[in-house]
Amino acid sequence: MAGAELAAYSIVVGLLEGLYFAFMALGLNLVFGVVRMVNIAHGDLVVLGGYLAFVLFASMKVSGLASLIISFAAFFVLGVALYYVLVPKLQDSSDPEMFSFIAFFGISMIIEAAATLIFGEYPVSLPYSAVLGGSLILFGYGVPRVFLVMSAVSTAMLAITYYYLQLTGLGRSTRAMMQNREQALALGVNTKVATLFAFAYGIALAGMAGVFTPYVFGDIYAPAGSIITAVAFTIVIIGALGNPLSTIIGGLIFGVAYELLEVYIPSLAYVIVFIALLVIIVAKPGGLLGGEQREV
Repeated sequence: MAGAELAAYSIVVGLLEGLYFAFMALGLNLVFGVVRMVNIAHGDLVVLGGYLAFVLFASMKVSGLASLIISFAAFFVLGVALYYVLVPKLQDSSDPEMFSFIAFFGISMIIEAAATLIFGEYPVSLPYSAVLGGSLILFGYGVPRVFLVMSAVSTAMLAITYYYLQLTGLGRSTRAMMQNREQALALGVNTKVATLFAFAYGIALAGMAGVFTPYVFGDIYAPAGSIITAVAFTIVIIGALGNPLSTIIGGLIFGVAYELLEVYIPSLAYVIVFIALLVIIVAKPGGLLGGEQREV
């Protein structure tokens, strides 16, 4: 009975974390889907969002919930700046995907070096009380209340993104570009505005997700960016690369699988998840929702 309760607990916690994982990886998939650029610095931007929340709380006692709004606004502005500095030039290059990989790798290194210089090599964290302290008992085990807030915020942002992509004129333009950029141009779609907004919005989602980094990944530390990027790519590929909304499926699958493995085979949790990723890449390169469903 105890084993069944532990399994049920792990699945519920995995679903809560899975919603966050989907939220965390959403910006990566959106940027690739619209701009066709590989943002290898995605995880570093998430870490940067965590550092911003830490600074706001440590210096001014700004709550984690308020940090979400501040992070979204700050990283949206950062996304606009990065767009004008990078995107037009990369899109005009002979190989946008490859050159974007190199450019964002450089940004990743800059963020990691700057974070190490400013905050040192030791991890920093946010107390649960920065968002919501305490825990609930579920199947005999404690679930931090912050996980409930985290999953609620993640669900809200996923819903907002769905509304943006499916029910707004800008979102329809964005989806048209994801399906066929040249055809969208021929039909008179303002691709520049749609691309700018989607790129900045994707960067803002990454920074916003960083507020919950210490509660999911343990701490905030500069080298964690590469790990988070790997996790985000895993989630995106489980769903479908280039289909932002499929990230929800990828996040939930990853969250449940990882939590179950953490409970039963903790030393091999990441290894088994990444092996499963390789199997998916070999068996179904377009992801579980690839093929025809890749078009949003």
